Amino acid sequence: MQSELKTFQRRAAIAGALAHPLRLRILDHLHRHGATCVCQLVAAFGCQQPVMSKHLLILKQHGLVDMWKEGLKTFYFLKTPCILKFFECADRAFESHKNSL
Repeated sequence: MQSELKTFQRRAAIAGALAHPLRLRILDHLHRHGATCVCQLVAAFGCQQPVMSKHLLILKQHGLVDMWKEGLKTFYFLKTPCILKFFECADRAFESHKNSL
């Protein structure tokens, strides 16, 4: 029973990490473009570097992205591409609900 509760708590934590449109956009960008420098992500999304770093840290803390450094640049990449299946499922649920209205 306790291990089941921990499983659901971990899932809820992942759901929380996904609960921001910018973080979803970051994951999509990393999927489409591969590893990307923070400076390029800032330019792509038009936000400030501290904002981007905060969102990347949340994604990293939950195991969704990882990073490496080259000199002064930090590159992030999608660590768990299977999360994209969740997006596909969410899109299907949205379309199904939209069509039933």
